[in-house]
Amino acid sequence: MRTKVFLDSGIFIAFINRRDKWHKQAVSLFGGKNPEWHSSVLVRAESYSWFLHKLGEESARSFRMMFDNLENLTIHPADEDHHNEVVKMLERHRGAKLTYVDASSLALMAQHRIRSVWSTDHHLGLTGAEVLPRS
Repeated sequence: MRTKVFLDSGIFIAFINRRDKWHKQAVSLFGGKNPEWHSSVLVRAESYSWFLHKLGEESARSFRMMFDNLENLTIHPADEDHHNEVVKMLERHRGAKLTYVDASSLALMAQHRIRSVWSTDHHLGLTGAEVLPRS
């Protein structure tokens, strides 16, 4: 059985952006074993927007192509039931300054029992998940 790993925006940014301080670690993670990856439509939207506005259309396109071609990736939707779980997560972690997307990711990780996340955002460890890469 493959390990479940949630992919957050930061790992995509680190992987594609060679100037990112986490670039080498992101390349190493993606170059290793191929786990059962999970992400969400919200992470995809957040990442695409980041690339488009920070690095331009070609970087956004590169991200989209990478995301769309990852094997073993489950992309979780964001419907009204999920929104209700996000609100609960935001309330549970008041004061942590969670973004909606981060709360969504935490809710999905809890729902699907995902205990590992590739992210450069420490918030995704709030519920006890292992966050890689480590500083």
